[in-house]
Amino acid sequence: MVKTDAQATDERMMRRCFALATQSAEQGEYPYGAVIARNGRIVAETTNQVAHDRDVTRHAEVVAICEAQKTLGSTDLADCTIYANVEPCAFCCYAIRESRIAKVVYSMRSPIMGGASRWNILGDRTLSDAMPEVFAPPPVLVAEFLSEEGAATLRRSSPLAWAFMRARGLLVTPSRHHAGGDHAHTGATRRARGFGGRAKWIMRVLRKNVFDRFGRGGAARRKKR
Repeated sequence: MVKTDAQATDERMMRRCFALATQSAEQGEYPYGAVIARNGRIVAETTNQVAHDRDVTRHAEVVAICEAQKTLGSTDLADCTIYANVEPCAFCCYAIRESRIAKVVYSMRSPIMGGASRWNILGDRTLSDAMPEVFAPPPVLVAEFLSEEGAATLRRSSPLAWAFMRARGLLVTPSRHHAGGDHAHTGATRRARGFGGRAKWIMRVLRKNVFDRFGRGGAARRKKR
C-alpha cells in the first residue's frame, strides 16, 4: 500500500511523540509526549512537566497547546493537529476543544481517563452547538495509531510505569479479544479490582520508584531533610 502524504506525516509526528515520551521518562516525569503540527511542520513539542514544575496541570498536551499559542500568536489552533503517545485525558481534551485544534492523533487508548474512550469530550457536539464562538466542531480523531510501536516504546523506556498502568487498566493496546470501548472498559475495571490482592508488592515498589519521581510528596520529604 502506498502511503499518502498525510499518513507519512502522521507517522513521523507520532514517532517524535514516542521519542519525547522516552525523554520524559528519563527526566523523571510520566512517560508522555505531545507534538502540535501545522501543514506538516512542528509548531510545538513537549514532554510532561508535572514533576519539574510541581504543577499537576502541566500535562504534555496542555504544555504543547500553551507553546503553540505563543508561537503562533493566537489562541485559535484550528489549522493544527495534536499528536500524543497516549490518549489525552479529559482535562487535556477540554483544552484541545477550546483551542479549536482540527485533528487529534494518539497511539494507546486510555479507557479509564481518556477524553474520547471514557468521556467523549473530543466527540461532543453540544459544546460547539451551544458556543460556536468558542468551540469548533469535534476534531478529526485518529485513535490507536502505531499502537504496537507506542506500547513497545513505553514498555522499554518506563517498565515500572508500564506495569502499573497496564495492571490498573489505564492503557489498552489493540487485541482480537476485545473490540469496542464498553468491552475494553469492563476488562480494565476487572483488572483494577483484582490488582490489589494479586500484586500488593508492586505498589510498594512503585511508590518508592515511580510515584515519588513524578512529584508526589517529593517536596515535603525534602523539607524534612
